[in-house]
Order: sequence, then structure tokens, then C-alpha cells
Amino acid sequence: MEASSDAVDAAIARMTELLRSPDDLVKVSLLRKRFAKEKATTDAQLKTGVKAQLDNTRQGLETLDTSRKEMIVIKENMQGIDKLCSSAQGMIQHFPRISQISQVHRNFVATEETINKLQEMYTKLDTIRELLSNDKQDPTGPAKNLLLVHFQLFHLAEFKDNTMFQAKNASQDVTVTLQKYFKPLDDLLEVFENYLWTLTRNLIDLARLGRGTVVVRLVKIIEAEEQADERATTAEQARQSHQDLATKFKSIRTSPRTIRSYRSKFLNKLHVSISDMFNSFFDGFKEDPPQLLENTEFIYDDLKLVNVELVPKFPKKYNIFAVFVLEYHRHIYNMLDKLSKSDLDAVTMLRMIKFVRRYHKRMAKELRVPEDMLEPRLLDGREQELVDDYMKLVHSKLEEWSKNLMNDEVGEFVQRAKPPEKDADMLYLLQGAVIMFQMVNQQIDVAAESGQAKILANVVKQCSEVMIDTQQQWLRVIKSEAKKQMDQREEAPPGFVEYVMALSNDQIRCAEFTEDVVKRLEPMLAERYRAQINADLNVAMDGFLNVAKVGTDTILDVVFNDLKRPFSQMYTAEWYQSDPMLFIIETLKDYTQDFKNHLNAYLLHTLMSSSLELFLIACFEAMRQRGAKFRMGEFIEIMHKDIRLARDFFIQLIPKDELAIRFDALERLSEVLAASRATIYLEYYKLRQSFGDVPVGLIEDILSRRDDLERSHVKEIVENIKSKAKDSGPFNGEPTIFSKLSS
Repeated sequence: MEASSDAVDAAIARMTELLRSPDDLVKVSLLRKRFAKEKATTDAQLKTGVKAQLDNTRQGLETLDTSRKEMIVIKENMQGIDKLCSSAQGMIQHFPRISQISQVHRNFVATEETINKLQEMYTKLDTIRELLSNDKQDPTGPAKNLLLVHFQLFHLAEFKDNTMFQAKNASQDVTVTLQKYFKPLDDLLEVFENYLWTLTRNLIDLARLGRGTVVVRLVKIIEAEEQADERATTAEQARQSHQDLATKFKSIRTSPRTIRSYRSKFLNKLHVSISDMFNSFFDGFKEDPPQLLENTEFIYDDLKLVNVELVPKFPKKYNIFAVFVLEYHRHIYNMLDKLSKSDLDAVTMLRMIKFVRRYHKRMAKELRVPEDMLEPRLLDGREQELVDDYMKLVHSKLEEWSKNLMNDEVGEFVQRAKPPEKDADMLYLLQGAVIMFQMVNQQIDVAAESGQAKILANVVKQCSEVMIDTQQQWLRVIKSEAKKQMDQREEAPPGFVEYVMALSNDQIRCAEFTEDVVKRLEPMLAERYRAQINADLNVAMDGFLNVAKVGTDTILDVVFNDLKRPFSQMYTAEWYQSDPMLFIIETLKDYTQDFKNHLNAYLLHTLMSSSLELFLIACFEAMRQRGAKFRMGEFIEIMHKDIRLARDFFIQLIPKDELAIRFDALERLSEVLAASRATIYLEYYKLRQSFGDVPVGLIEDILSRRDDLERSHVKEIVENIKSKAKDSGPFNGEPTIFSKLSS
């Protein structure tokens, strides 16, 4: 009833869906025809299905009936045989005695046969022993007698099993005696099996030496023993399944064969031999884990050899290639597991990561073994964890090494107990650059060996951060030591300028080393990581150049600190009586000689260019200092002499064109200063054409120090200059040296 109700509900739902509005009623006749056609089709299909089902059921019942009748006939026949046996015993007079005598006779014949076979066995054993001895001389074959030896031993073992089975109910003395007789056979069987397992352990060597026939013989022996084991097992299972018949008919008995399980033993020996090989391999490189991972090429060679040489010689059911692959894989897993639990250095960590990636890639590409077939997963899938550990170790080591390096380098820099070292070109140097980049290149080389650009990029980033940290430390050291040199020169250790020169040279070397790293890594990297690595290294390179620049600037700070007094005498009353410019130039000469001898050529040019700029700025500032006074008719000649003296000095180290532009500012300013009241604006206009950022305040300051101009005159001139400058508009050109003057 419930099923009928569900069908009605389904039909109503279907009709509701088809007839949603009154207009749909025109479709009723069409729908009736369509459903009638569908019903006829369904009825035909059901009729065909029911007929087929009935035919199958009828055929099954007929088969069952036939089987039942045959079982009844067999049962009746067996009962008839049983009755005939029982009645035959009653028909023969003295049947029990006859049966007993017959049994005794059979036992006697069997015993005589056993004795004869025992006697023959000893002769055969001598022959077999000699054949086996010949084969055993070479553990890798050719084992020409192997099949013959096995054939003979197989039948002798069969004879022994039958004999011992027949004597299973005999007294203990009989059993012991038989065991004694069969001991030479047992010993030779043991020797034979040991030789078989020796061949099994050397299976890879047999394949490598082209001894495929030995492998085939070995497989044939295992198969023969397995088939005999299967027959014995089947007989025992049949006996257990028909225990009632086995009790009644003594001819139905268990197999006398001793199950040997050669295939199982073969696989076990193979496992042991592979384990021994990997253990020996691991022990050989236990003290050098990185080399352990670098010497694993034999894994792929062995498996290729198995696939080509051994697979065709084994039955498919052995799946021998999979056996070797999984055995090797599990031992590789164990090897990596042992390594991962030891105290790993950075090199070993990276090589483990590289090995795992390369292993799966090669197994898939060269041997067509997918990663999901290889269980358990190498490192238990902890590659990323190992990468993280590696990065932590790199960070820790870099921090430790850089800290120790900087402690030594900074200590030597601050104490300055001896002059800095010199290279073959007599340039002052520290050892930091070489040591740092030995450390950096070592880490980068190790990371590059991993074959993973992401790891390399992260290592480069950490190395760059360490470089930047050392740069910041040097900047702090330069600043603090420079302050001591300026404020407490008598208490500060000597050699500050020399050590700053050494440090600046070292920083240039660091920049060059960094550029070498960029060039070396660029061909190895894809665009994605190349941009990141180049960016990190370029930041570090710029940092080294900046420290070198700060170093040269600091040297100039010291130099011009020494020149404060002579510059303070310039254009004052002392200037007219003494020659402070000569002292300035001679002092610069002394310093410059050291710079030429011991400073990097690039830094020397930079330093001298900056030195000229500072010299000119000092001259400009001296013109406006409080004590400056320009005596018309007297100062012009002295100023021109000073300019010539300075030009003659700087032209030795600065290119002529650059020198001309720089001194042009001083010469044009001196011409403004020396111009007559009527021509001051014209000279100023010439100056402003070349140096549009010259401050009007500077002009006002120096004009106010002329002894021939009243304050009102200066004011009038400056107002005129300002008015004309306003008409010309604001200065929009490149800044010149005048932009660096204090306001």
C-alpha cells in the first residue's frame, strides 16, 4: 500500500508540473499519447527482463537438480564399495592373518628398498659434493652444475622425507638412527642452500657481470621447490577438508614433504643483503655525511640494471623490480632518518634537501617510478622543516661569524696599536673584506648546490643583511672615533686617518666582491629570483660604497679641522703679514702624498674632488668671516697669488676641465670683489651667468668688507643686484658649489 501511495504521489507531482495553467489542458491528448507510448516501451522492456530472469532461474534449478542426482549416485557408489570391502573380508578365510602377512611383506620390501637407497645415497652425495664444490669456488657463477645438483638433492630430500614419515610412529631409537644416516644429506642440503643464498646476495653482481644464466637457474630451483611446497600444502588441505574419508581410507594421507619456503627465504636473504650493503655504505661515510649523499649514484645504476637484466629472468608474480625499488627506498629512508636525527651542519642539511628532490625526479624520469609508489615518504615530508632549520642555522652562523669578525676588526681599528697592513700595491687594508666574503661565498656556494633558487635567494638575503649590519657598525665606529679625534686628539691613539683609509679601501673591495657575486649568480637564476637577489646585493654594494664615502669625508673633516686656524687667518690682518695659504697647501700636500701612496685610485679621485670643493667653500666662508678686510690695491695681488698656488697644487690630481670649472667660481668672485664701484654689477652679472645660485648675501658680505665702500654704497649696489636678479627670475639650473655655502 505504501509503494502504491508513493507512485500516486509521484504521478500527481508529474501532472502538476506538466499542467500548470488552464492553457496547458490543450496538451492533454498529446500527453496521453506520449505516456501510452512510453508505457508500451516500458512494458516490453519489463517483459523481456522477466523472461530472461525466469530462463536463468530455470537453468539454475536444473543445474542444482542434476548436481543433487550426481551426488546421490556418488554416495550410493561409495556405500557399495564400502559394503564390498566389508563383505570381502568375511568371505576370505583367515583374512586378518593374510592382511597382516601381506603388510609384513610390504614392509620388508619397503625396508629393503630403503636400505638400498641409503647405500646409493652415500655414493650420490660424494658426486654431488664434488659438483657443488666446483660451483662454490666462484660465488658469482657460472654455477654450471647448479640444476643437476639441485635435481639430485631434491630427490634425495624427497626420499628422506618419505622415510622419516614412514618411521614417525617408530621407536625413538629408530628415529635417531635414521637421523644419523641422513645427517650427511642434511649437511649437504645446508651447504647447497647457503650457496643459493650466496648467489642471492650477489644478485646485482651477477647481473652486472652478465651471468644471467645463473639467475635463471636460481629462479628455476626456487620455482621447483615452491611447486613441491604447493602440492604438499594442497594435499594437507584436502586431507583436513575430508577428515572423515581420510580416517576410513588410509591411502588418503598427508604429504611427507618438509615445507622449505624457498621463495620466502629468497626474499628474506635479498632483504638482508641489501641491508648489509646500505649499512656498509653508511658506515663508510659516517664521518662525512655530505659525501654520503654525493655518492648515491649506485642506487639508480642498480635499479636500472635490475629493470634491464633481472626483470626478464623472473616470473611476473615475483614483481622483482618493485621488490628492489621498495627495498632500496626503505633503506634510503632509514639512512636519511639517521642523518636527520644527528647534529647536522648546513652543508648536510642542504644536500639532504637536494638529494630528496633529485631522487624523486630521477626515479620518475629514469625509472618511471612515481613518488606516490615510494613509501614511506623521505624525511616523512619534513623537507620544509629542514629548510627552516637550515635557514636558522645559516642565520646563527652568519651572526656568530660576523660578530667575531667585527669584534676583532673594530678592536684593531679603535686601538690602532700598529699601522694597518698593506697589499702588494702599498694600499692600506684591513682583513675584514677577505674574511667576510670567504664566509659569504661559502654559504652562497652551499645554497647554490641545493639547486633551489628560493633557498639561494633567502641565503643571499641573510648574507646581505649581515653585510648591512657590519656597514652600520662601521658608520658608528667612524663617527665615534672621529669625534675623539676632533675633540680629544691628544688622548686618541695615533693613525686614525691611516685606519680610515684602510677601512675605505676595504669597503671598495667589499663592493667589488659583491659585484663578483652578482655576476656569478646571474646565469644560474630564473628572472623571478634574479631580480630579488640582485636587489639585495645591490643594496649591500651601495652600502659598502657609502661607508667608503663616509670614510673619505671623515678624512677630509680631519684634514680641514687641522686647517681651521690658517683658514681663520685668511683675508684678515694676519693674511697681509703672513702666508696662511702656503701653510694650507703644504698641509694638503703632506696628506695627499699619503693618499696617493695608500688609498684606492677611485677613492683618491673622489677625495681630491671633495677636497677641492671643501677648499673653495672654506675660502668663500673666510671672505665673509668677522675679521676679514679687503684693502683695495693690496689684497688683489695676494689673492691672485693664493689662487695660483692652490691651482698648481690641485692640477696634479684633478682633471684640467674639472679644475677650471671649480676655480672659475673663485676667480669670478674675486673679480666681483676687486671691481670698481661702477663695474661691480657687470662682474656680478658675469658670475651669475655661470653660477646662477650664487647668494646675494655672499656678495653683500664680501662687499661690506671692502675698505673703499661705505655702507650706503654697498646697500645701493646690493639693491640694484637684487632688482636685476628679480627681473631674471628664480634659478632653475643645476646646483653649483655656491648652493653648499651656509646661509
